[in-house]
Amino acid sequence: LQKILSLEMKAYLVAYNLASAAGWAYVLFLALTGLKEGKTPAEAWDSFGTSLMVVQTTMAFEIFHALFGLVRSPVFVTTMQVSSRLWVVWGATYYSSACKEHWSLYLMVISWCCAEVPRYLFYVAALVGHIPFPLFFVRYSGFMMLYPTGITGEIFQCLASLGHWETAAPVWFRCLKVIMVLYAPGSPFMINNMWLNRKSAFKKRKAAAAAAAAASGGAGKSSSAKGLSWPVTDVKSGERGTTATNKAVWVAAVKSVDEALAGKAAKEKNWRYGYGKHVEANVRASLISTKNALSVATAGLEAAQTLFEFVRDGKVLSLAEAMDTYTDPVFETHTIKGSGGGGSKKELKIPYGGKVGSPYFLHKNERTNELSGAALVKQLEVWVAEGVIEPDCAAALKACVDHPEWLDLSNHYFVLLGAGSAMGPLPLLLSLGANVYAVDIDRAGVWKGLIQKARASSGEFTFPIKTAKLNGRKPSSMSDEELAEVAGADLLNDTPEIATWVGAVCPQKRVTVGNYTYLDGALHVQLSLACDAIIGKLSEQRPDLSLAFLCTPTDCHAMNSEAPHKAAISNAANAPLWQKAAAAAGLLPANAIKPVPMTDKGGKVCHLVDGVVVDQGPNYILAKRLQHWRSMVEWSRGHTISSNIAPSTATASVVHNAQFAAAYGGMHLFKPMEVMYAETSNAVMGALLVHDVRNPNAPANGASKTLDNPLQIFANGSFHGGTWRIGYKMGSIGALSAVAYYLATYGVYVSAGAVGFSSLVAWVITGEASGGLF
Repeated sequence: LQKILSLEMKAYLVAYNLASAAGWAYVLFLALTGLKEGKTPAEAWDSFGTSLMVVQTTMAFEIFHALFGLVRSPVFVTTMQVSSRLWVVWGATYYSSACKEHWSLYLMVISWCCAEVPRYLFYVAALVGHIPFPLFFVRYSGFMMLYPTGITGEIFQCLASLGHWETAAPVWFRCLKVIMVLYAPGSPFMINNMWLNRKSAFKKRKAAAAAAAAASGGAGKSSSAKGLSWPVTDVKSGERGTTATNKAVWVAAVKSVDEALAGKAAKEKNWRYGYGKHVEANVRASLISTKNALSVATAGLEAAQTLFEFVRDGKVLSLAEAMDTYTDPVFETHTIKGSGGGGSKKELKIPYGGKVGSPYFLHKNERTNELSGAALVKQLEVWVAEGVIEPDCAAALKACVDHPEWLDLSNHYFVLLGAGSAMGPLPLLLSLGANVYAVDIDRAGVWKGLIQKARASSGEFTFPIKTAKLNGRKPSSMSDEELAEVAGADLLNDTPEIATWVGAVCPQKRVTVGNYTYLDGALHVQLSLACDAIIGKLSEQRPDLSLAFLCTPTDCHAMNSEAPHKAAISNAANAPLWQKAAAAAGLLPANAIKPVPMTDKGGKVCHLVDGVVVDQGPNYILAKRLQHWRSMVEWSRGHTISSNIAPSTATASVVHNAQFAAAYGGMHLFKPMEVMYAETSNAVMGALLVHDVRNPNAPANGASKTLDNPLQIFANGSFHGGTWRIGYKMGSIGALSAVAYYLATYGVYVSAGAVGFSSLVAWVITGEASGGLF
């Protein structure tokens, strides 16, 4: 229901759900009236039977609603729910007088009505934009009683109809027997599905309430906004929606160079699922010339900083205004010097135990095996040969092997925004003796772990503490547990003051500031923009500042050579037959797409890859694009940028989702895709950061003249995991990868099931089966 709908479609869904709720309420009224008056089930059927058949049959529309994406309900689950009702009312109750006379008719119909009335009203409330908690609770709790009673009624109705169908339609008689057997596994499945839905819904509602209570400034009502917030998009209701603002930033960015493209983006009705093509259009417009790229980046950043608000004490400012207004120092500083020692010779080590072309999960136990020296160089060569990484990425990592002195970071300074991120470089930097200035959310659990890492390291770890939390105490007199209780800062509420703190505490030496923050949905954009405001202010103060980000492979990227493009064509041409068939059916669009002529480079073309996975959502891609735009602008001003593309990584949070785990489990079938474990990705991305900062000849250096366009900053050192060179677009292979994984894992059971199903069908049709199985 979060899907962005046209007004006409939204009106249709509201009308459909209201009509359905009214219909079921009417049937409930008639059934309860009949029960009260002591009518037999047959007499009650005479009053509500026709109405029941109408409202129940029109429920079939919901299968099409799910199939065509009008709602977010799973097609399979919706089909099961609707079908189970239809075959009861049409395949049992309607044609059998025994069913109409059976007591289970009352049980079934009243249970259905009590479930459907609040369900349809819930949908109406969701479409309108506000779901009262009582309605929410009934929707996700009533099934505990109503599913068992309704299912019981359905089973007895089917049983009562068997006598009629045995002579009237023997095939359907046998079908009903099969259906009743299917209730055994099907009923627990449906009930469990509702339990999972309930758990997820309550979790999301609780998280939304917590976000409002914390006044994070996320999408929601204006009254709950605090700190860096999405702007009000509906003045009447005070709603802070994300879609209109997200689109507005993209429109403003591309409008600076192409009015026609901006117009197309502005007219996009289904931005939630239609944004992908506009991201590619934006990249193409930027690649035409360096001037275009910088105009798009500058306009995009300015639009975001102007549109987004900063709310404090009832006062609303633009983010840009807030950064210049709230500059008072509010943080104390504390430093921990690690006791791990740093005297031993440093050597680049990359944990890895996988194999190209093999499912990543088969190598779980080897994932911490470390490669170094000649073994690491050999693996780099394998990755390049297979197309998992680009040659310049291998060269950068090999340079770190050849220059172990680069791994001594005792005289280097790093500001990590989102220091505790699972994909961040904190552990590596501390192990190399770096001086780290850490910013992360002010939660004791987060800081307890960070402080423990700092104590055991050979680095120096500095962090902010709000003066107001100290109550006159000195940080130097506090235990680690006490420090964890007061450490940290809120990037969304303390954005200007964090910029002031970082600017004041960092020494007047070359500093690298990196954004490693991540949260789901709208908050990701807010965090990215908060970090951008801090980085932008520091960049103005420090001309030698270096910037660091993590690039996602699931984005639209410029490439720095034609080789990946040719490899994608070759891999599509040599793909297995089943992949070619899927491509012919339109399920797998080609990864090799048309290049862009660069007008300021004498007609030289730049190839690109569209790896956007639309299901990730427009907020994810905007958050990452803000980082790109900042990188481009600051690189043009001479700042060093380390923003390398990371591979698809099987982090715990990702593979916890069974569907994502299955997709990752089958991606190796799309040559040369390789999913990495977090240990590998973290070490590689940290090493590339070290290379970009330490190597004066790195393309990341702002003084470098090796790039044709600022968008190629992200092309160098790409450890993309194969996404540049697969035959088909990254956004299209997930579903088929998951299917392939399930077939490979459960193929024997699928085959056995097919045989059993064939025998069952034969029995239903003929009434006979070999061996007297039925």
